[in-house]
Amino acid sequence: MAYLIIGIALWIGIHLIPSVGLSWKEAIVNRIGLMTYRALFALSILGCMALIIIGWQTAQPVSVYIPPYELRWVTIPIVVLAFVLLGATGRPSRIGRLIRFPQLTAVILWAGAHLLANGDSRSLVLFTGMALWAVIMIVVMSRRDTQWEKRPAPPWSIEITGIGVMLLVALGVIVGHPHLTGMPVL
Repeated sequence: MAYLIIGIALWIGIHLIPSVGLSWKEAIVNRIGLMTYRALFALSILGCMALIIIGWQTAQPVSVYIPPYELRWVTIPIVVLAFVLLGATGRPSRIGRLIRFPQLTAVILWAGAHLLANGDSRSLVLFTGMALWAVIMIVVMSRRDTQWEKRPAPPWSIEITGIGVMLLVALGVIVGHPHLTGMPVL
């Protein structure tokens, strides 16, 4: 469980550097260059992911609460919605005009949905930690960037295509979930 907790704590801390520690980030970029900074940032995030995965796999789950069985069926549509929101990130979309931070909102939905279906200790640590990270980032980024510049809405064909692609990705993850995580969806 220690690797899982350390991985999530580092994940939160590393993501806060560009949002809170702008002067620190600028000093690092001036010293090592932007491309090197980006490479180190990406490697740091991959390291956090490795710690989280190792922590998840090695932690012995202990039941903390037993979620009602019926809530498991609510999990799937919420996670699918999270994938649709994730697909609206970083590109013009109507969803991005409604939700300022679709990627972080997707993480909150994904984490919340998993907490509806899983009541063990490692799930509680992972999904609460990731939801906490997303909420912190929304608050920090909203305070930092007070103006919300909405991109123009794309044509409906692009919007529908983007949603369709993310629905296919969600279906792929649902089918592959037992192989990726060892946990069956249904």
